[in-house]
Amino acid sequence: MKIRNNQLKTTATLSVKDRKFNSHDNSHCRNFLQKISNKWPQRAQVKKQEPEAKFDPTLKDFRVDLLPFKNHPRFLEASEEVQNKILSCGWLAYNEKTIGIELKIVVPACSDIIYKNVPGTEDEISQKIAIETLTDEAFHVLLVNNACSITRKQRGLESLRLPDFNLVIKMRQEQDRWSEDWQKIIVQLVTAIVSEVFISDYLKLLAEDTTIQPFNRLTVEMHRRDEMAHSPIFKNLAKLVYSKLTKEQKEFFMEMLPKPVNWFANIELGVWEAMLDQIKFPHTKEVIGDCAKDNEVNLMRIDYNGVTKLAEELGILDSQRGFDSFAQANLLN
Repeated sequence: MKIRNNQLKTTATLSVKDRKFNSHDNSHCRNFLQKISNKWPQRAQVKKQEPEAKFDPTLKDFRVDLLPFKNHPRFLEASEEVQNKILSCGWLAYNEKTIGIELKIVVPACSDIIYKNVPGTEDEISQKIAIETLTDEAFHVLLVNNACSITRKQRGLESLRLPDFNLVIKMRQEQDRWSEDWQKIIVQLVTAIVSEVFISDYLKLLAEDTTIQPFNRLTVEMHRRDEMAHSPIFKNLAKLVYSKLTKEQKEFFMEMLPKPVNWFANIELGVWEAMLDQIKFPHTKEVIGDCAKDNEVNLMRIDYNGVTKLAEELGILDSQRGFDSFAQANLLN
């Protein structure tokens, strides 16, 4: 999304009509969340039957084009058996990153809302939808963990262990930089918001791919059905929260919001190096080193328009500090 400098308005010049939030807007957000919540009993995948575990050993577990080294000559010259094992690693990493997002990012953010630690979300519908989302996420962990177990057994990868993903590491490092509890909560919250805005697109490629393992595709598709509701849930929760923050908290929120976009865009070379070492791929250092030279954070891999659009709706890009924070994160080019 391109935003020119001359499009920037300062907060001081905003008219009453331009102000982003008032009580009517908050009522609209809560009404929207109520409608989503009303549909939860019919929509929630936890209430559906899980996909049958039919495994076809002749099909690939993952898409080649999602590998960070898909065009590297060392990967291309590897035997089909080795390439397929690497693809199985990719599927496991894809799922374990999902588990990391759910358990270490989204679940704690929902818990903060449920414990009424987040301004603007103390009302009944915000509480209810946070609990429903928490239930969804717990089911997603079960769903993808089962998928991982099947792949590990079928592909002989029971002993494969993955380190923490960059998204989780960076969020925790950012939290450690700040001393106030409210700062740590906002870092957690914006990371969850960005993750939930992104994750349905993150899941889309595999959910629609009929060339990979059918059980894998069905697992991702089932997960994505919930996440398509979670994205608007977190956008509306963000609006409720932001409207109730103090000036200091709003400035901190606008500074933090763009950061997880770059964390999410990281191609996770540390995880890949760990996996390739464990399966004894002979060219691990060369492949990982070459990928790192190219660009370990690749914003071209993701569509971050949803985050910049949210920033616009919140009025963040109308302030110099908010505009600068997004520009520094390279999200306004």
